[in-house]
Amino acid sequence: MKTSLRASTARVLRGSARLAPLGWVSSTWLAALGFWLLFGACVDTPLEPAPPIARLIAEWDPLACGQPHRVAIDLADDQGDVVSTSAPCAIGSVSIDMPHLGTYRGQAYAWDLDAATDDHTLDVVVDVTDPITRWQLPVVP
Repeated sequence: MKTSLRASTARVLRGSARLAPLGWVSSTWLAALGFWLLFGACVDTPLEPAPPIARLIAEWDPLACGQPHRVAIDLADDQGDVVSTSAPCAIGSVSIDMPHLGTYRGQAYAWDLDAATDDHTLDVVVDVTDPITRWQLPVVP
């Protein structure tokens, strides 16, 4: 009886010795899978900003610019969304990506690093009603 028990135990051990590498590989894969399931969820990627809904193309007469400077435009809506941009006056236009359609209020002004004050400021109101809106500045700041 003891011999048959020893023989059966030896056979089981020899069979499990052949399967040992399989157990080691599968347990490693299971451990890695468990790690990434638990801790991979903690990795957060920030959401990309929403694409602009509209584009405002501000235009002015580049021949009326005079001394080289930049034209800066700062606009805000009633919800507090602010958009700002600037371009050299000699270019004659600038495009602004708008977060949504609506009415924007703000200022257009001449911006020069050498100037001490901004004395060419123009208060503006712009209605952005289409996906692409062209806006002619009444005066070059």
